[in-house]
Amino acid sequence: MFARDTTPVAGQFDNAKGVAWASVAVALFALIFVSGKWSGGVASAAQIIWLRYVGGFVCVVAWAVLRRVRLNSLSTSQLPVHAIRATAGGGGGMAAIYAATNMPVADATAIGLLDGFFTVLLGVFLLKEGFTLRQWGAALVCLAGAMIVVAGDGAGFRLAPETAGAAVVALGGAVLIAVESILIKTLARSERAIVVLLYVNLFGMLLFAGPALWQWQSVPAGLIGAFVLLGPVAIVAQICNIQAFRLSDAALIGPVRYTWIVFGALFGWALFAEVPTTATCLGGVLILFGGAGLAASGRGFTRRRV
Repeated sequence: MFARDTTPVAGQFDNAKGVAWASVAVALFALIFVSGKWSGGVASAAQIIWLRYVGGFVCVVAWAVLRRVRLNSLSTSQLPVHAIRATAGGGGGMAAIYAATNMPVADATAIGLLDGFFTVLLGVFLLKEGFTLRQWGAALVCLAGAMIVVAGDGAGFRLAPETAGAAVVALGGAVLIAVESILIKTLARSERAIVVLLYVNLFGMLLFAGPALWQWQSVPAGLIGAFVLLGPVAIVAQICNIQAFRLSDAALIGPVRYTWIVFGALFGWALFAEVPTTATCLGGVLILFGGAGLAASGRGFTRRRV
């Protein structure tokens, strides 16, 4: 499943397009992951994720019908990869929604940004990708920034009791999103976009039906409709990710995700009147600085592509 990638580095124009696609995906997913807090916390994270997958599955099926896609063209020989990817992506999304609902959005976002660092680790140890000392240094700067945010006021590495659990969940979600990134990297090179989207939403809908029903809360019909409509939004974001991973190297696309802190802080301020703390701002600056360092060294990645 995890073979060394020898695809040549994409050209500068392709990299620019890849960054643009990835930036749009980051903005859309950031909006999705604050949906729990936006709804006032009346729905569980599992409930929101399941309704999103239902909306996404209906959207993909409608797309296939309108385009008259043949059923045999939707077959795949990588069902286990699709299933694991759906589990990791859905679990990571559920963790992100829970964290953003139960702690400041900017802080949850900063911790979630560690998915980029974990993606580097998985790339090195699973995909056998090369990584220079300069690139390790930039990745560690990102890690330091996230830890400053976790420390809260920067006085020490202790979380407030009321947000400690949410921070741990956010960290676990970052690991799952990193796993999903590695699997998307594999699938984007071998499957059509509609096939990738069909199976992730199908498996996500089936896998998270149980947790959603277990944690089901009474929600107004209007909100249920809004959560279902997150599905098409996620489809657009997933298409952007697939396009980005096909066009550009992992070293270039990975750091783009660190703009999540910008979108997270923006949504937190605009929607919930959350003013970022000094620690959040300082940590965010370090995260962006480390991400910029990784992007600047991206041309060194000549043996893999996301």
